[in-house]
Amino acid sequence: MPLKRLAATVGAALLAVAMIAAPARADGSHECFSGARTPNGDSYKLNGWTCSGSGYYQVIVVIRFGAAQGTYYCPSVFSWNGDLTGDYCRLT
Repeated sequence: MPLKRLAATVGAALLAVAMIAAPARADGSHECFSGARTPNGDSYKLNGWTCSGSGYYQVIVVIRFGAAQGTYYCPSVFSWNGDLTGDYCRLT
């Protein structure tokens, strides 16, 4: 195997391993006192009340009390005056 081809193969393999090992990234987080969730296929539509935090895309949302209690990863959320809504959220 020529040296250039070997170097390209090794580089591609290292890149693939690095991409697999990279942790999920969240750009923000919100913590809510209570909330509710509605099933939406394999994810949830999430509503949170009395929330604090920042970020709109790729965020972690923690609901402390209520039927929706848990930690969620949401691709996007909208937060206004302490209330929060998120679509396609998944429990982590």
